[in-house]
Amino acid sequence: MKKTLLFTFLFASVAANAQMTSANEPALGETSTMFLCDSLSPNLDAIAGSAVTWDYTGLVGYQGEVRVVDVVAPASTPFAASYSTSTKAFQVENALTTYFTSSAGDRTSQGFQFYEVSFGDVLATYTTDEQTMVTYPFALGNSVVDSYEGDVAYTYNGFPVSEALVGNAYAWIDGSGTLDLPNGVSLSNVIRYKSIDTAATTVPLLGAAELMRTQYEYYDYADQNLPVFIHTTISLALPGGGTPLASITMVLSKYEANYVGINDITEFTFSVYPNPATDLVSVKGNFSAEATGSIIDQSGRVLRTMNVQNGQSIDISDLAVGSYFFAIEDNGFVTTKTIVKQ
Repeated sequence: MKKTLLFTFLFASVAANAQMTSANEPALGETSTMFLCDSLSPNLDAIAGSAVTWDYTGLVGYQGEVRVVDVVAPASTPFAASYSTSTKAFQVENALTTYFTSSAGDRTSQGFQFYEVSFGDVLATYTTDEQTMVTYPFALGNSVVDSYEGDVAYTYNGFPVSEALVGNAYAWIDGSGTLDLPNGVSLSNVIRYKSIDTAATTVPLLGAAELMRTQYEYYDYADQNLPVFIHTTISLALPGGGTPLASITMVLSKYEANYVGINDITEFTFSVYPNPATDLVSVKGNFSAEATGSIIDQSGRVLRTMNVQNGQSIDISDLAVGSYFFAIEDNGFVTTKTIVKQ
């Protein structure tokens, strides 16, 4: 049986607009273009409470890389059939979509979909027991604890998998205060919505596994109803820790981040060919022998780092079909190209 608990602490004192309500829930059609940032950026989990400051002034991004974040009708998404009862879909371009319904009193999720290089599209569907995300109004000191149940589907070792999924969700407004971002941007009266979903499932041949999503959403309702900053980590892992079987971390900011060497980007150039490619790409440029290269997926996760030399061939045969970033850092400057794996 579903159990939803709402806790309100007496110490919470928040301005009227610094809370989540049915009136400021993002509506269908609302959209925001956000900058993709370094996935190694800290989640600042320990910075919580009233009148705090989240300092992201050192945030680093990928030049020219943005993602559209919007709320759409579920029927317009590729996975509409799996979420037929949902009325809204909160989607992050090329990364994550959360499906939900809402009322004057709460927001309830029917599951989410994300893309991971090794597993492809992963669909968590709460068909047996849906997940309560928010109980309105939701302000500093409020929290929701809820259970959910359904299935998770993905591709493993080339074979389609569908397994049972049983979990618990925790969501709360854990902080209010100021969000400091690069280039002198400082947002006051911000609240942070934190959610943790942890579910037990099974991976064929390996046994028990855990699907976990930890998400931090920062809201400045004087600006927009969509988050102005998002830090999300999703992983599918075996019990006991160790390297996850699948994992993505995504950091997005409405405001532009720092770019290493952005004003000196002409210090070196390079090309990657052939592009698109199937197995090998070659790198040619005027960088030094000390340069390092990184292959980065669409969510900003660094998949591989290596030393690079002019004319070097790089094996991409193990990558899933899709687009990636190839970044070279040399003497404090970074240049990024897009490569396409066929």
